Amino acid sequence: MLTLPSPARASLASPRSPSSSPRSTVAQSGPDLAQALLNVLRNVSHQDTADYVLALIVEMLAEDKTRAAHFHRAPGANEGDAYADLFRVLAKPHWFAQEKALFCLARLVEGRLAKDLGLSAVAAACGGDAVPSATAAPMGVAAQTLVQLVQWCCAQLRKPSHPKRAVPSVVSALAALLGVRDVRPLVTHSGGVELLAPLLFSSSVASSTLSSAAEGRNDSHNPRDGSRDDTGADAGPRRDVQLQYEVSLCAWLLTFHAPALAAMRRGAFAEGLMEVAKKATKEKVARVAVLALRNIAEGVASAARPSDASCEDRRGSGSGAGPGPSPERAETVSLSVSGSVSVLRGVDERALAKLVANLQQRGFADEELTGALADLERGAVSRARDASSWESYVAELRGGSLHWSAAHSDEGFWRERASRLTDNNCELLRVLVTVLTSSASSAATLAVACHDLGEFATHYPAGRFLVADVGGKARAMALLTHADPDVRKHALLCTQKLLVANWQFIGRENGEA
Repeated sequence: MLTLPSPARASLASPRSPSSSPRSTVAQSGPDLAQALLNVLRNVSHQDTADYVLALIVEMLAEDKTRAAHFHRAPGANEGDAYADLFRVLAKPHWFAQEKALFCLARLVEGRLAKDLGLSAVAAACGGDAVPSATAAPMGVAAQTLVQLVQWCCAQLRKPSHPKRAVPSVVSALAALLGVRDVRPLVTHSGGVELLAPLLFSSSVASSTLSSAAEGRNDSHNPRDGSRDDTGADAGPRRDVQLQYEVSLCAWLLTFHAPALAAMRRGAFAEGLMEVAKKATKEKVARVAVLALRNIAEGVASAARPSDASCEDRRGSGSGAGPGPSPERAETVSLSVSGSVSVLRGVDERALAKLVANLQQRGFADEELTGALADLERGAVSRARDASSWESYVAELRGGSLHWSAAHSDEGFWRERASRLTDNNCELLRVLVTVLTSSASSAATLAVACHDLGEFATHYPAGRFLVADVGGKARAMALLTHADPDVRKHALLCTQKLLVANWQFIGRENGEA
């Protein structure tokens, strides 16, 4: 028979009794109470009772996160016992219990006693560093559970077990877990970087909100403190903001892990963070998005673990400032992409420059946010210089994905280098035409390719006839009926330049400078 310590028994029997003081009970007998709750959770078979115990644990940890130490110091228990007991709840097909257990596990990791839970060897292996099995320390229960928890979270992002609450709850937990340096390689190795990227875009966020205006009061729930939230129709937009903030926070924390940063530079993170920053109505959302975007754009971030204070989760609905700078700057992660740190592929530099200018005009008071915007502005100048180099243009062209970098719109670039497209029997010119004919080319790539073809025809003697000889003229004319209006516009301008020698007059008629 299960026997509870008297303070714990009184608290469980009547948690709302006027004669009892929950705060004093927790303060005086916190470890005993924690052990009693875990014992009940471990042995109870009735789901309603388990839900009630989980709600009590959530209430304890939500009110004061330092109470996580009570579960680590529970008498007769090892540090990993609480992790294992709560993780078993995640295996149950009951989302209410899963959500509570997930919140509790994230709080326990934040308040862990041992800063290294034995994950160092696993994290090093996930990061690509070989760890000899003879020297690798065996993982304890806490470390094993944390590895399983990260895998469970990534599995939920792939296939949510709840259509409304799974994604926001998992992202919230990851934002807490990623504050632990050794968790970042686990998340990266489990595919978390690729899974988080789509959530930055508005369409994905809208489909993952906790509730809609129609559901409002009946299906509203706060995953952070386990309480019901009866705020009605306005809860959805607020939760959208919260989800955007926490996904951006995950992105910022992941930039401090080199393999994750490299993956983010190859993926759609920069574009997604730009959208978040552009539409952010709260300064804390714009701040964390810009900080993450700055790290991704520079391809360099501090490898030192952000301090607990800087990773402090100010994720509430208030005006928390978000992450702060890491005081540990001794070590840096520097990534070289195509031979240049400053090259940022997959981003419309004109849109980025416009975004930075618009955010600077909003007059943010936060010094680190304004500093990050200044860094982005300086980085744009550096990237424009690097992108104007012939090597960068050739690498972009051979990659088959073109973007509006500085080279494409720089008239001096085409005046000086158009002839180089004819080297080796017009090899690069043929590659450019191949991009136009490829079914894999995006609308943006097609628009840029049409623009480049027109620039070559303009700046190279007899360029119009060379383009026609390699099939570029026919392909550009075929794109005049493309579904994308930007492709049609640049295909029309390209066709005009190919058909008419004095194209400047046509350009003026079409509003071109």
